[in-house]
Amino acid sequence: MRYAIISDIHSNRQALETVLEHITRLGIERIICLGDLVGYGGDPSACIDLVRGRCETVIMGNHDAAAVELTPVEYFNPAAFWAALWTRGQVSASEKEYLRGLPYTARFEGCCLVHSSPDSPESWRYLLTEDHAGPQFDFFTEPLLFFGHTHLPMAFIKAESGAVSYSEEREIELEKNCRYLVNVGSVGQPRDGDPRASFGILDTAERRVSILREPYDILSAQRRIIEQGLPAVLAERLACGS
Repeated sequence: MRYAIISDIHSNRQALETVLEHITRLGIERIICLGDLVGYGGDPSACIDLVRGRCETVIMGNHDAAAVELTPVEYFNPAAFWAALWTRGQVSASEKEYLRGLPYTARFEGCCLVHSSPDSPESWRYLLTEDHAGPQFDFFTEPLLFFGHTHLPMAFIKAESGAVSYSEEREIELEKNCRYLVNVGSVGQPRDGDPRASFGILDTAERRVSILREPYDILSAQRRIIEQGLPAVLAERLACGS
């Protein structure tokens, strides 16, 4: 069975539509979303609608929680802060109800799903180094966990010896004697210097996770952010993937 794993859409309709079209061309029908449907971008309602219609499992991200006042926004940087407040005013009551009902964690096919970290999914911690990731393996029992939040495609691999290593490989072979924390990157706001949308494919038969990149209409996404009166920096960063 093949699953598409998407994360961190951030109200970028152009990127999401392009990624969903690519997933359809690949013949993959089952899609998992790791949260942050909204925030930063100019089309929160459209992105919520697309995710609701296409994804079979969706978990909550910190910007989703911020949109429904389940997490404070004071710790956001200024641009993210204003985008969060704007998003609150854009989404409908039914969309807020949907976001509010999203779980912080989920499981499927022997995998664990979380937006930030399994030890405290509502604290929105960033897993960026082996030191960050190592202790997290104690907080889930499955061999594979998918997470988002950092917008960086990467994997942390725990060997049978207990040693934890970091990988940026785009093809991750899932060895039976190892455990994995995998981030498939961001659909709507990549931050690894590559502006193309990023997403993943899990092939359970081949025991492989693949990270894919797809170009999309960045100019239209930028134009939408500016049209909505959001901070210009949110549009500018799309072009450089930062």
